[in-house]
Parts: sequence; C-alpha cells; structure tokens
Amino acid sequence: MKRLLRVLLFVTSSGAFGVTPSEIVSINSHAIVYLEVENSAGEMVTHGSGFIVSQDGYVLTVNHVKPLAGQQLVAVIGQKSGTKFPVTFRDADENSDIALWQLPQSATCRYSVAVSDKEVKVLDRVVALGFPENEGLAPSPISITNTTSQLGFYKADGLLSPGNSGGPVFNEGGFAIALIEGGGIPGSQNNDLIPIAPAIALLKKHSVRAGFDKPVIFADSCYASCRARENGIESWGSQTEWHDSTGWMDGGSDPVRECDKLMAARLVGHPDSEIELFPGTKGRDEDSKKDVLGHVSYMYKCGGTLRSGPIYVQKQSPGCGLWQ
Repeated sequence: MKRLLRVLLFVTSSGAFGVTPSEIVSINSHAIVYLEVENSAGEMVTHGSGFIVSQDGYVLTVNHVKPLAGQQLVAVIGQKSGTKFPVTFRDADENSDIALWQLPQSATCRYSVAVSDKEVKVLDRVVALGFPENEGLAPSPISITNTTSQLGFYKADGLLSPGNSGGPVFNEGGFAIALIEGGGIPGSQNNDLIPIAPAIALLKKHSVRAGFDKPVIFADSCYASCRARENGIESWGSQTEWHDSTGWMDGGSDPVRECDKLMAARLVGHPDSEIELFPGTKGRDEDSKKDVLGHVSYMYKCGGTLRSGPIYVQKQSPGCGLWQ
C-alpha cells in the first residue's frame, strides 16, 4: 500500500506545502542511503548521504564523498546502522561535484526518488533529507535564498550538517531538485545546494531508468505476492440462495430498481459480499392483483446467489507492497 500512497501524494498534493516534510520522509525513507568511506580495517574515514534514483539501484551523491586507494564506499539503505552494501562507481561530473554509483543487483526492486529540473525560484520552500552528524535520517525544511551564486550553486537559509552532503533536496511537489553540497569545494558553504540538472544529464548519459518529473512506475515483478482486493476474486467462501420480495405495491414501479433496493438492503454492513441475480423470471418476477375497485397492486420478487467471504487471487501487485 505504501507504493499507492506514494503515487497518490505526487498526484493530489494539497495545502501550502504540497507534500509535507513528514510525508517526504515517509515516501522516500527507503530510497535515502547513508554512505560511509571505510579503510582496509573497516573503520570509517568520512561519511555522507545519497539517494537511489532507479529500481536497479543507481545512487546519486556528491563526488567529494569518495574512497581513496585502499578504501571502499559502502551504503546502508534508509538508516545509519544495518546491512552495508559495497557500491560500484559508475561516473562523475567533477565540475558539479556529482557522482553516480550503483548498489549490488538484487532480486528486489529498489524504492527510488523522483527528480525534476523545473525552475527553482528564490523563496521556494524546500526540504533537505539526509543523515546529519550524530543523527539518523532527518528532514531539514529550508528556503532558497539565491539561484545565481558564483559557483553555480543554489543558496539556502539554515545550516546543513556535512553529514547531509549528497542527500536530496525536495520541492513542494515532492521531487528532488538539488543535492546538498555540504562543503568540500573551496569557497562553498554548508547551505550550498547543487542543482539537479547536471545529475539528470549524468543519468541520461547512462540510460538510467529514473523518474523524471514523475514517480518511477514499478513492474509487477517488483511487488510481493499476496491476496489483495485489487487482484480480483478467485472464489468465494460461501454461496447460498437468496430470495426476497417487496410486498404489495401500487403500480408504476420498476422491477429492476426494486430488486436493486432489496439487494442493497441485504448487503448493508457486508462490503465483501455480492448478489448475482438468477437469469430470467427466476431472478426478477412479479405478481399482481386487483381490489374490488379495480386498482392493481404488484409484488416484485427477486432471487439470486449470495456470495460472501471472497478469496482474492494470489499474485504480485501494488497492493502487496514491494517484495522485500
């Protein structure tokens, strides 16, 4: 269901800030990575943040968070402590301080952050997401103060910790529009943000199947297998005959409408049940009679199969969540 929520929030954002900071964390927490450079003894040398941009595990971060000879870069997904995955270097734009890495291939499909290079304006409210020093994954609501700095960065108010370096910066629509620079280039400040455009160019150069201005749509094979309502009904736990009638009524009523009313009344409080009418007059029929004055009254009779306890089809679908 989380994937459905993710798409819904992108499409139906409301309020002053379309997607709130807490929603950004909820939607994207499984796509943010804690990055750590380790020496040959497995000791941390430096650390930063990054974010997954495709189901096959491509990761964007800053180029200054990188290993030297005899070191390696490892990633922990969604938290600081957990399984460490060695990542493979794919490419970098050194002028923009952006690097592209990739997680090991997995039988599962990765959650990913959608990106957008739509215009960013001064006073735009944005949310930076990453792993500040001595903290876990945390959002930092900030505002854009300058989009034309000398080094080509966006400037933002507030101080972002160096541990945030490489993390994504989200706009009000929930798309990543920049990376947190966080230092590492002479003359930069901790509130410098790298525009997403050179990162998008790097992704397109390598034909990365990222979400550009829209969420990544998962293939059915990415989802776990379960019995979910949207999978359709395979069979029913119970099937019994159902019969009901209206009692005597004045003429002018519609048998179809009267049977619909009777079925609706029977199904109140039973949202997982259904009635299928029998074919022909066995499903809908009527009797009539005249009184002493010649007025005709009608009784509408309905019959069908009452089914309850649906057993849904077992298959991979969005309602099951991503396969873990």
